[in-house]
Amino acid sequence: MGADYNQFIRILRLKLTIDDRRIKGLGKNQQKATQNMLLKQSFTQIFLGIFFSTFLMLIKSAFTFYFFAHMFVMIMMAMMIISEFTTILFDTSDNVIIQPLPIKGNTQSLARNAHVFVYLTLIAFNISVISIITAIVKFGFLSGLIFMFTILANVLFTLFLANTLYLVIMRLASGEHLKNVLMYFQIVIAIIFMAAYQFGVNMVDRSKIQDMILPVHWYTYLVPPAFFSGLTEAFSSMIFDIQHLIFIAEGLILPIIAIYVTGKYLTPVFNRKLMDLEQGDRVSKVKNIQNKRNYWFRFTSKFFVRNAEERSAYQMMWRMTGRERLFKQSFFPSIGYIIIMIIVPFFKKSFDLDELVQGDMYLLILYAFLIVAATLSGSMLIGNNQHAVWIFRTLPVQSPAVYFKGFIKAAFIRFFVPIYGFLGIILCCLWGIRILPDILIALMSIYLITLLFYYNNRPTFPFASEKIATQGGSSAIKFFMIMAIAVAIGFLHKILIHWFTMANLLLIPVYILTIFWVNKKYVFKKITWDQVDKENNYS
Repeated sequence: MGADYNQFIRILRLKLTIDDRRIKGLGKNQQKATQNMLLKQSFTQIFLGIFFSTFLMLIKSAFTFYFFAHMFVMIMMAMMIISEFTTILFDTSDNVIIQPLPIKGNTQSLARNAHVFVYLTLIAFNISVISIITAIVKFGFLSGLIFMFTILANVLFTLFLANTLYLVIMRLASGEHLKNVLMYFQIVIAIIFMAAYQFGVNMVDRSKIQDMILPVHWYTYLVPPAFFSGLTEAFSSMIFDIQHLIFIAEGLILPIIAIYVTGKYLTPVFNRKLMDLEQGDRVSKVKNIQNKRNYWFRFTSKFFVRNAEERSAYQMMWRMTGRERLFKQSFFPSIGYIIIMIIVPFFKKSFDLDELVQGDMYLLILYAFLIVAATLSGSMLIGNNQHAVWIFRTLPVQSPAVYFKGFIKAAFIRFFVPIYGFLGIILCCLWGIRILPDILIALMSIYLITLLFYYNNRPTFPFASEKIATQGGSSAIKFFMIMAIAVAIGFLHKILIHWFTMANLLLIPVYILTIFWVNKKYVFKKITWDQVDKENNYS
């Protein structure tokens, strides 16, 4: 494929070594730095695989079992490539060191793909380990071994599809326009994958899962999960009819072809386009941005921010969030996921609108947005401003807490409040103006939990943490914590609604006082210059 094997191995080893050093050097406090990150991530991913395996345990048909197992792996891998590893595929930072050396472009690009492949393989086996054990118990030890092999082939094929798709996009756009296209493409595709998964799972009649048998039509041979499920069933059951021989040929030959085509043809083109993108960034013209009057910013900055120092941080964060692509790539899909989670139940079965508005389902819709507490606080950490945080340290501010107060307020008010307000208008149209206090109460609870999550993160300045391959191991744990909090708070709200009229209003002073205490007392104890200096590198 035109690559030098020894150079390939050395570059891949270098990338993995740099990942490990980045993890250990996230902040100045080495003792509190993240350790055993991969191990922690693995437990989280295995925990996620347990939930899906409970669905697979009910299926009797081997082909159906492996089809859903591979579909889950492929969807998860595609979403991981889109959300987590695109920055690695498009990373050109190592060109400064590698380009002057006698290294072929194919070698460098293959090492980049192999770098992603290593982590995707680990993730794929983590989320499938319980499914593998289940397969061994249900269909035999040989079946489980073949399933493990096909997982590896699945990851290779998915990575090939992702490279092809990105190459098509790179041919359609270039320079700064390409970056914007990629950002919105990632957001849309991530939402589509989640929608397909949610609709697929919810449309299945669980009473018929045990006896479910997927029929094989002509188009089944064009569906990638069917390649690998048919191959696994053929060797584990020793069935070699024409149908299974086609699946065997597809499952064995297509991943090999994908590797060859990627290395021989796609990689050189991808590398040239990547160089064009880098050159375009270097020579891109500086745009003159007019200072447009933003009434929403002016109103919120005067109404919600009283301190002058905090207002400066508020204004800075307002502008930064509008420019940071990584922030939008992380945060916007989470809003899409929530909307999908709200919409899907309405398509599951027919419902009576009159009966719906008589109930309190609007509480479920409102508190689903508590997921924002985790996604917003996490999205604010990742960015390319690692070498600019010294500016925050040089400003004459007595406590860094005023910075962080302004940061979280700006992000929450600019991106979440308008979406939530639009949702509130829709709910009021359906349930009436009587639920307006409930909408306000839910908003205060979401804001309170968002503050607590953000203030209890590492006190890193916004957009100053690198998005590396092994980062984000606690995201699933945060998600489950948020789900538990949402259930608890939403259930309390529901009890008060049914206790007596206007009982829910008792929550308003509770939330107001708690938010006031968090902003006036808690944040100043939690975020100090000593803690900030330990977590941020000003060099």
